[in-house]
Amino acid sequence: MKGKFLALAAGCLLFACHVAAAPAEKTLTVICYHRFGVESSVDPYKISLQRLEGQAAWLQAQGYQSISLSQLADAVAHGPGSLPDKALILSVDDGYKGGALGAAVFEKHGFHAVYFVNPGSIGGGNFMDWDACRELEKRGHEVASHTLTHPILTKPLAGQSPAQYKRMVTKELLNARQILEKEMGHPVCALAYPYGAYNPAIGSAAQRAGYRLIFSVSDGVNLSASLDPLRLRRILLMGHPSQAAFERRLQVMPVQAAFDRLQEGAVIFQGDPPLSLEPHDPGLALTVDGQPVTELPGGLGLGFHFLELAEGPRRTKLLFQIAPQSSAPYFKALTEN
Repeated sequence: MKGKFLALAAGCLLFACHVAAAPAEKTLTVICYHRFGVESSVDPYKISLQRLEGQAAWLQAQGYQSISLSQLADAVAHGPGSLPDKALILSVDDGYKGGALGAAVFEKHGFHAVYFVNPGSIGGGNFMDWDACRELEKRGHEVASHTLTHPILTKPLAGQSPAQYKRMVTKELLNARQILEKEMGHPVCALAYPYGAYNPAIGSAAQRAGYRLIFSVSDGVNLSASLDPLRLRRILLMGHPSQAAFERRLQVMPVQAAFDRLQEGAVIFQGDPPLSLEPHDPGLALTVDGQPVTELPGGLGLGFHFLELAEGPRRTKLLFQIAPQSSAPYFKALTEN
């Protein structure tokens, strides 16, 4: 995964937002790493083991506790009562050999990680082989899916028909799970989207492919009392954050806001009527990609953007996509049996 990064057709997507102050709640914090080693300005995704050591030591001192994917699935199904107050999932994407270097640091501080891998890359170049993946699981870590070959799932290829696009997405999702289950010897129900790029149509395809826990890289912590298994947020670490910056990001609580018709991962098609962004609560500030807004798309270009909600020190980001009208039949195809 090398970048930060429906069919919710938005029509006249007016939304009402209701915000309420919340008491202290249990949280699930999911952190996204890629690889570890000597840091350089040309590789913002490689974090030094020394920096990782500082982060892991702080997490341990603050009382964070690793949970497994099965514990998370149980909390989704039966409620969060069994989760620790500060539940933690450390995730490492892509299956690099350099990603496995962090395992010893995690273990030293009483944590384990989930390694999201691409079966199509296993054993090649700088990637782990299957024996290395199995060894990680013997040490208490977990291996899950990052699709077959790490494509941008939301982007049909030039010349593809909607039916061909659907077959491509299905292959990336289903074949990856099947290969992982064969090689690792256990069911695989967790997926991390490549590049964090997804929408409701991709989510539907992922569910049909057998995934029950799906992770993005939309920033922020998850409230344990309102876990959405198809929209689990991860905090993407890149750019070599300072220890202070790392700690700040993990302590920002989300705004508890409910929208009538807008949700994380929504699609707005170019040419649709503008969407009003008038907050009902005067204490709620809205920005898109850091700029104040009153309506969408508001001159924004094609691709993914973040709508940020701010109420005092609390923050929530909602990922949304602006797509050409020509994408509509492609996304629709993914939702059809």
